[in-house]
Amino acid sequence: MGGCVKASWKYAFASVKGTSHEKNGLPCQDASLCEILKDKNGQDILVAVVSDGAGSAPLSDQGSKLICALFMDEMKALLATGQGTEDVTETFFKTWLNYFQKEIKVRAEISSGTPRDFACTFLCAIISNECEIFAQIGDGAIVVSNELDHYLWVFWPHQGEYENTTFFATDVKAEEWLQYERRKGVPCFEVALFSDGLQRLALHYQTQSAHSPFFRPFFSALRSQEQSVSDKYTQSLISFLGSPPVNERTDDDKTFILATRRGD
Repeated sequence: MGGCVKASWKYAFASVKGTSHEKNGLPCQDASLCEILKDKNGQDILVAVVSDGAGSAPLSDQGSKLICALFMDEMKALLATGQGTEDVTETFFKTWLNYFQKEIKVRAEISSGTPRDFACTFLCAIISNECEIFAQIGDGAIVVSNELDHYLWVFWPHQGEYENTTFFATDVKAEEWLQYERRKGVPCFEVALFSDGLQRLALHYQTQSAHSPFFRPFFSALRSQEQSVSDKYTQSLISFLGSPPVNERTDDDKTFILATRRGD
């Protein structure tokens, strides 16, 4: 770690429509949120959420937006009661997932559809000074860095029985597919979350590893930003996600969240 010290969080996030959805007049089915919340002691807690709506589900854009918004609201409510990251257990996620599915069921009844119409994945990272918490249902990935310019995935993208299939937070068995991990002792200085639209660029499948050269320029530029959130950096991120070199590799929607607190 080379004597690295923790600094204030700097972060950026964006979701961009893929070329296939542009061509077919469909909305972006990805969604993302990232905020710095405060615990009862005034300490910063990074909360980042990504969701990818199923391409075959007609209302998945609503599902992905809803799951991100509801989870962020849940974290704010938890912290407002004086609880902290020690309370964000696997049971906490399963209880919240049950609540989310009930909300989806209500919306499905209103639209005369089914919960499958809102199918979406779920990835989240919660990082405080004491620990890091990660949870995921479906594909996409979370990547972390404890050492400068070296990146490791938390969960490998969860694929279904067939190629290009995965699991969704709206599924009846979603609780069984929830991946959860809490880490303490080795501080996480940088984190990235992304939907499956970036998997082939960000992950090396032959070695089943994070492709560190992909992440380095993004984090290097983010560290140099003076503000916690930079409109200029965010616009650059959006431009990258919609650029020809990226669209040549994938026609899917793309979501990318990056956050750093590296102080050296």
